[in-house]
Formats: sequence, structure tokens, C-alpha cells
Amino acid sequence: MFGLFGAGWMAFVLYLGSWLVVTISNYPGQLLAQWVLNWRVHYRGGSSGTTPETVWINVWLVLTSALEWVVVGFIVLAIVQRVLQRRSKRDVLIE
Repeated sequence: MFGLFGAGWMAFVLYLGSWLVVTISNYPGQLLAQWVLNWRVHYRGGSSGTTPETVWINVWLVLTSALEWVVVGFIVLAIVQRVLQRRSKRDVLIE
């Protein structure tokens, strides 16, 4: 569920075209995407319009955002389970 949220969020941010929000919400993915874009401009020359590289970069950003949110979901799940376990143990001790 968190992964779908992350993918949807990144697709929305890419739709808006805000590179700053991409950087803030998905720094590792954006760092590699920026490196690829810089490499492409430096070694192959820049081109206007949509290229296969930009499509793959956008797919990369959506996938890495989904994976990051999956990790966040597992962390939240572990915290909730631990809190519920402590609560149930405390309730047993009180009785």
C-alpha cells in the first residue's frame, strides 16, 4: 500500500514538473537521474523533446520512490506491532 502511494506521489510530482520536490522526496533516485542527464548532455549532446532516456529516468524515479515507501511501510508496521505487543503485555500484568 505504501509502495503504491510512493509511486503515485512520484508520478504526480513528475506530472507537475517540480524538480525541487523530486529532489526532496526521492534524493537517491534523483541523484542518479541527474547524473544520467548530465552524462547525456556532456557526451551525446542535448536534445529537445521526450527521449527514451527521459522516459526511463521517470520510470526509475517512480520505482525508487515506490521502494522507499515500501521500506517506510515496513518500519511503520514494525513500530505499530511493537507498541501493540507492549500494550498487550502491560494489560496482562495489570490483571
